[in-house]
Order: sequence, then C-alpha cells, then structure tokens
Amino acid sequence: MKFVGHTMGTPNLTVAEAIKLYQTIGLDGIEIVAQEGGAFSIDDSADKIETILSEAKKLPDGVVTLTPYYWDINNIDPKIAEENICGMKRAIDLAKKMGAGFVRAYGGKEEAGGTWEENWKNAVAAMKEIGRYASGTGVTVLVENHPGTVTRTGENTYKLINEAGFDSVKALYDPANVLHDTEEDWKDTFEVQKDIIGYVHVKDYYMEGTERKACVVGKGIVPWSEIMKLLSGYRGYLSFEYEKRWYPDQLPDAETGVKECVDYIKSLL
Repeated sequence: MKFVGHTMGTPNLTVAEAIKLYQTIGLDGIEIVAQEGGAFSIDDSADKIETILSEAKKLPDGVVTLTPYYWDINNIDPKIAEENICGMKRAIDLAKKMGAGFVRAYGGKEEAGGTWEENWKNAVAAMKEIGRYASGTGVTVLVENHPGTVTRTGENTYKLINEAGFDSVKALYDPANVLHDTEEDWKDTFEVQKDIIGYVHVKDYYMEGTERKACVVGKGIVPWSEIMKLLSGYRGYLSFEYEKRWYPDQLPDAETGVKECVDYIKSLL
C-alpha cells in the first residue's frame, strides 16, 4: 500500500505548502482538491501548475489524484450535464499533464431534476462518455460511494461502473461514507466492490447525539482495524481524506492530525 495526503486537510495552505508538509510526514503522494475558489482549480495558470509539479517531485509518487467537484453530470438539463462532463474531461487532461493517475468523480446527483430512473440513465450515459474519454490516457476515473449521489452504496457504485463498461472507471471505496450515510454494511460494500476498487479514502468520525463529528482516524467509530484486514491484499493508494476543510473546529491541524492518522493505520499493517 501507498499513502497519500489530501489537500482537504490543509485548507489554509497552498498546494506547494501542503506538499512540503506531507513530505515531512513521509507520505508517498498528494491528492489535490481542484475547485474554483480554492487553493487550486483546473483553470489555474501554467506557472502555478509548474510550481506545484516542481514541489511534488519531493514526494515519491508526486501528484496522485485530482479531485474536482462536478456533481451534475446527470442533470436533467442537457446543457448543465454537458458542462459538468466537459469539466471532468478537462480534469482528466490536466491529470495526464501532471502525471496523476486518478481523477475522483461523483456518480451523479440523486436529485438531478428527473425521476430516479431518468437520473440513473443519465448518470450511466455520462460515465460511459467520461470512461471512454479516459481510456488510453493512463488516468483512472474513481467513482466514490458518496452522500447525495446515485452511488451512495457499494451496490449502486458497482452497478454504475459495470453499466458504464470501461476499465478506466473504478470504485473509490469510502467506508466512512457508507457507515454514516446508508443502511448498507461496510463489509457488504467491500464485498461487492472488491474486484473494482481502485482507491481508498481513509477518515473517521463519531456521533454526538445525532450530529456527526470528524475525528482523527482510530478515535471514531469507523472500524479501521477490521477494514485493514480486508484490505490486506490491496496494493493501491490509501488517501487520508482529513476533513479539516469542512470541519475546521473539530480537527487539529494537519501537521498533528494527519500524522496521527497515518501512524495509526501503519500500526495496523
């Protein structure tokens, strides 16, 4: 396994600064949030991209993943859907340019303006188009089991990827999302996805009443000791999706918190 730091954990740092931090922690690469208004977007200047790539050389695997936020690939409005599909294609192009092997994807919104059947059909068609575009580029599109999407569960994630029908599309296994957001057991998610997992997100949380609270991995309710046993044959990337961006007051800074997460997961190997 290889370990990746995520810029979700470093909202107050530039990407170059995040790379330096993750180098000191001893990580293999970086996953970069690519979103307008953040530390990095797919429309950033060539000079900024080159600065990031120069700094990323200090990590063994450099830039591993780009994470854009194109939710609406299945919108009932074809113009909105096409804008989002084109955004994914541009992210794939940039990933190839930056030497990144992965682009994170949403499977499409649950509430995309149509019936469930229409939203699903449009999601499959969009992922076929995206998967076809990624084929031969060396970039793998990762469909995450994610709240608010048609791929909340492992079962639906598998079904969407299977119907899309391209080897360039794999599953992003996020057991914390499944545990908190669905009735599907995380073991069932793994079982149905195990042959198509291309990437894993590592994070943790606990419940305070009815409120979800982010925490350092190993201090919450996600059973990582059991999960790591199931992942014993997995040889891909574990990306520490440290949620400091969304929960700034619930987590220590990445310098402390991400290191604790990494140390805990390493102790389970």
